[in-house]
Amino acid sequence: MSNKKYESITCFMLGFGLFMFTRLSNLVPFISFAIVIAPIFILRFIRTQPRKRGVWLTLLGFVLSMNIALWGLFQMDDPWLTYGFGAIRSTILALIWFLPFMVDRFIYPKFKDKGAWSTLTFPIVATGMFYLTSLEGPFDDGAGTLSSFSYNYGSHAFTQIRSVFGVWALVFIHSWLYSTINYLWEQNFRWSKVKNAMISYTAVFVLVFVFGFVKMSLQKEVETVKIASVVLMPEDGNAVSMTKYFDEGATSPFDETLAKIEAQTRKAAGQGAKIVSFQEYSILVNQEDQNRLRSEFQRMAREHKVYLSVTYAYYGKEEKGENIHLFIDESGTIQLDYAKRFLLGIGPYGETAVFKKGAEIIQSVKTPYGRIGISICRDMSFPSYIRQAAQSDVDIMLSPSYDFPRSYGPWYITNTIENGFSMVRPTYNGYSYAADYNGAVITYMQFGSSKDGIMYADVPTKGIKVIYPVIGDVLGWLNLLIMLVLLGWVIYSKRKIQLEAQ
Repeated sequence: MSNKKYESITCFMLGFGLFMFTRLSNLVPFISFAIVIAPIFILRFIRTQPRKRGVWLTLLGFVLSMNIALWGLFQMDDPWLTYGFGAIRSTILALIWFLPFMVDRFIYPKFKDKGAWSTLTFPIVATGMFYLTSLEGPFDDGAGTLSSFSYNYGSHAFTQIRSVFGVWALVFIHSWLYSTINYLWEQNFRWSKVKNAMISYTAVFVLVFVFGFVKMSLQKEVETVKIASVVLMPEDGNAVSMTKYFDEGATSPFDETLAKIEAQTRKAAGQGAKIVSFQEYSILVNQEDQNRLRSEFQRMAREHKVYLSVTYAYYGKEEKGENIHLFIDESGTIQLDYAKRFLLGIGPYGETAVFKKGAEIIQSVKTPYGRIGISICRDMSFPSYIRQAAQSDVDIMLSPSYDFPRSYGPWYITNTIENGFSMVRPTYNGYSYAADYNGAVITYMQFGSSKDGIMYADVPTKGIKVIYPVIGDVLGWLNLLIMLVLLGWVIYSKRKIQLEAQ
């Protein structure tokens, strides 16, 4: 076997073998640093293969590795639905990851001889393509398709660049690393050939770190408020499957569940909590019970002298119901009445089967403890939506969740960095946490690790101003525009050569 063929097989196996470890999975362990290594070999593989063969084999690699890693992740009552939904979702995610590599394989040969400049083609393409595919949809990754570029490893200071450019800065920097190492590989690591590329990348990398350290060091101590995050723990310790609600329309035992909510509210208030926030789906009722339920919540807030953040869902009589988050003040007045905007599911499957979408508006209200904003779970997946909170000067975001599949880390925590607010996320079947405006976890609670299911956190009452909510996804748009120009130029050049040859 030739050295070239041996290298190709090695790159394919290492690239896609490691890529399986970059996902939240029930088959293989999650290794956060794998996302830094796997794409280096995948990029090397596709660039060194004949174009057609490289493209098709790379597509096959992504489809296989994604489906293996995510096999059976979303457990539903019907096994065929479990594997059917999983296969469709995994294949779509594989395509999203494949597209930047395919487009780069088309563009890169035209720039291969441009020295250090050639290292910019892949980051431009990757950032532009990921931005293009970051639209609303039911198939975003549980950990976030782009979260792999964010918070799971490395220095906390490095992630602070998201306060300026959002996730797109990290997509660009990581993708630039992949292409820079490939450039070094192509040049046989000869310093005279690679020094400009190395110096350029290292300078940007260091500047990002310096920015992060300076940003965090400039923050002063501020007043805090004690917030209780409450998860209603099942008696047997096993989480109830979310599909029970969608498939069966199951409701909660009304009086029993309400008594649990009040007992936990009373306990949290007794421990000095000023705000008590409950998990998503703290109670599920039929539409005819909704008014009585809301009245009971108002009474609890009034009698226990707390701000009550409580999320419930109701099934509609004539039409779909809603997944609701109420924020009630100490006098028992409902200050915020929010319906979940980004439901988990598609068509007749998941939340969309039984609930309707809420208005695309983030609600907030001024309190003695800062401006409080509210959302629900997956709403935090969409940066352009959550930016409304920063534009309204929200200081604390309350975002209850019911994780499906189960979370083992702080999902959506980088929203705090991007928007300058602190966040509290009480989570059923997952990782509850409170984090400050720099994305530092104040405290956390794993599902099932606490007997009473209550987590207390002293949360800053004042957020900070950051740049990203002002400029938005300008870096994503810019890279998309440049990518389209480069793509157009390559197509034009090839067409011109064909015409001249005729």
